Amino acid sequence: MERIGLGVKSFIFIFILAVTIFISEISFATNGTQMIGYGSKSVGMGGADLAIANDATAINANPATLTGLKSEIDFDFTAFGPQVHHTDAANDTDGKNPYFYMPLLAYVSGGSPISWGIGVFPQGGMGVDYKDKVKNGMGQTDSLYSNLSYMRIVPAVAYQVNEQFSLGLGLQIGYSTFDMEYTPKAGMEFKNATSSAYGLRIGGLYKANEQVSIGAIYNTKQSFEYDGDFKYNNPAIPMSASGKAKFKDFAWPSEIGIGISYKPFTELTLGLDISQLQWSDAVNKPYLAPNITGFTNIPFTMEWENQTVIALGGAYKLNDSLTGRIGYNYGKSPVPNKNLNPLFPAIQESHLTLGVGYATSSPVTIDGYFVYAPEAKQTDSTGSYTEKMSQTTIGIQAGYRF
Repeated sequence: MERIGLGVKSFIFIFILAVTIFISEISFATNGTQMIGYGSKSVGMGGADLAIANDATAINANPATLTGLKSEIDFDFTAFGPQVHHTDAANDTDGKNPYFYMPLLAYVSGGSPISWGIGVFPQGGMGVDYKDKVKNGMGQTDSLYSNLSYMRIVPAVAYQVNEQFSLGLGLQIGYSTFDMEYTPKAGMEFKNATSSAYGLRIGGLYKANEQVSIGAIYNTKQSFEYDGDFKYNNPAIPMSASGKAKFKDFAWPSEIGIGISYKPFTELTLGLDISQLQWSDAVNKPYLAPNITGFTNIPFTMEWENQTVIALGGAYKLNDSLTGRIGYNYGKSPVPNKNLNPLFPAIQESHLTLGVGYATSSPVTIDGYFVYAPEAKQTDSTGSYTEKMSQTTIGIQAGYRF
């Protein structure tokens, strides 16, 4: 009991630190604006985790799978590298393409029949950085920039109804930041915007036998209303203005998913998940509402389409210490050509993943992964401009089991 108490105290300290880091960092996404998985084991298998009890990161995948875990703490650190390119009549340029760093921290207390846990997760986001790399309508060197990030603190509980069936519930307490610049020398910018959001994730797990498990989840929509600073500039008139503004009618989508895991023999675990993200009800017609006399709402018509995501993966235990993982994740771009926007190019579709895990003789485990997302290319329906994106991601995770 003393060891567990010390572990909980350490978790609380690191938890607060991780929240601070999250608030200052950008998170990018892969399925629309949503990451394909959480934690090195999940991502190494392409995000196929709805019917697999990997570790404490299950809090944000399927909380019902917590009943299959003992007490443990997991810390994951990810380096994400997007490569973007924008082309139009006046521009043909690469983004600045830096790496972004995202920590994840989760703790679970396993028990029978009740298990519980809490974690902080980078849920996703999107953005581009063409600062001082594009020409505006007046021929000036200008910027296109966006930075949307979303993190969640998720306390969760799971109840094992019987030997075959478990239920789980996660409360999502979300915080999001948002900045954008659309040729601010002859356009507008919206900066320092923040919003909170709340949601629920409900999960179920059915163990048909020792080889087959079936998991299912439902996640509610989380709605945002961002408050930030607005500036407008039109040197042709000339005219400039600044003040407060709100970005409204934007949300993180509801999600429904089902997954199956199959262990044909002890060393091999296979997983397949099929999920749908309801983007059509979340990213439809958001708008910017400046609180400045004489300004009307500025529409951002997006009309994203619902997205079906397929995650397929496998893990093979090579020996008592070493496990290899491989996976594939696919979701068709939810962005329609007619509403393609250089600020929001959430067009990535395919992801190939590799992972490895090492279990030491102590309670410590080490896992890592690599993701390659080949270039996705999309052109607006008028043929006026084209967006390209590819991604490379690496991550490492350390776990400690009590």
